[in-house]
Amino acid sequence: MREKYMLWIIFFFILLLIIDFQLGRFLVSHRNKSQNWRTTTEEVELFADGNSLFEAMLSDIEKATESIDMQFFIIRNDRISNQFYTLLARKHAEGVRVRLLADWVGSFNFRKKWLDQKFFMRKMNPPRFPFFYHLQQRNHRKELVIDQKISYIGGFNLGNEYVGKDVKLGRWRDYHLRMAGGISEVLQNSFAIDWGETNTSQNAQTGDVQVLATEGDVLEKALLAYIKKANRSIEIGSPYFVPTRQLAEALIAALVRGVEVTILIPEKADHIVAKAAALPYLRKLKEHGATIHLYVDGFFHAKVIFFDRKTCDVGTANFDRRSLQLNQELNLIVSHEHPIYQKMRKAYDADISNSKLMTDTWLTHQPLYLRILSWVSIPFRIFL
Repeated sequence: MREKYMLWIIFFFILLLIIDFQLGRFLVSHRNKSQNWRTTTEEVELFADGNSLFEAMLSDIEKATESIDMQFFIIRNDRISNQFYTLLARKHAEGVRVRLLADWVGSFNFRKKWLDQKFFMRKMNPPRFPFFYHLQQRNHRKELVIDQKISYIGGFNLGNEYVGKDVKLGRWRDYHLRMAGGISEVLQNSFAIDWGETNTSQNAQTGDVQVLATEGDVLEKALLAYIKKANRSIEIGSPYFVPTRQLAEALIAALVRGVEVTILIPEKADHIVAKAAALPYLRKLKEHGATIHLYVDGFFHAKVIFFDRKTCDVGTANFDRRSLQLNQELNLIVSHEHPIYQKMRKAYDADISNSKLMTDTWLTHQPLYLRILSWVSIPFRIFL
């Protein structure tokens, strides 16, 4: 009898989680805060290594005279992080407005008291109703805006592992852009909205850079449109590959109509369940003719997509369901004529050269636990 009651309790608990999650998705779809700007850049520099990126960031922060707005999904209490906090505190003492924004779940282990109120700091997305949904929806944006003149956006978070200090993962490969020009004002707007300020910007602007600040399934729909229009090639770089059903079907349809599909993912995994969940998709796409590369020179964490070698999407979003249907993300879309495209093209091609082809033998010889996990993960793919 006791076991029967326990089963009913478990059933109702799971039912409540499902209702809570679906209610959250419904509310976000009707109160969606996604933004779409067009703007321009004057300077573009690409960083693929954490050491050089953080060195440039610290140098620009040192020169700030008015404002510093910094946002990461993950922040740490380690050597590289405290180097930033110390400098930010000093700039705040000098009269520069300093604001640091992090995600509540992504930076769960970071305690605000460690900063001792040395500058303004907030965490986004604390638990609120619907509770389970909002524990899953994360602000995955990473940006830095200095004096509304210099800005950064990309895949790096703030911590020692991003400068290659993780013994297991080794060298960390990622893409992060430093830019000047009108885009800094747009990214300032994005930060301000996340900080809680009223959005006074106009979405209809002109320029050769499209900036997408997305949540819910807005990014999935945008990428789906590009995939369906592709007639030559689709090239994806992502640390995780767990597409939605619609995107997976669209990629297969693209292969059937003769589009070349190339996927670059890391051979090493920092999230073993995400790697297991990717295996069925990779196998099916490979069967339909996709070319899949495994990055071997450390851990590949970059996020980029090229369509027909004419358009590039780069930013904070992974090619997984969490980024495509849940998270708050920040991406740039440019044409092949833009310097961002040209720099991303060069970096992606270099990383392809530092990878090996995924073969049928590689897929067949994956450990048994990974193959079991790929089946176990099916009900949880929305969270990966």
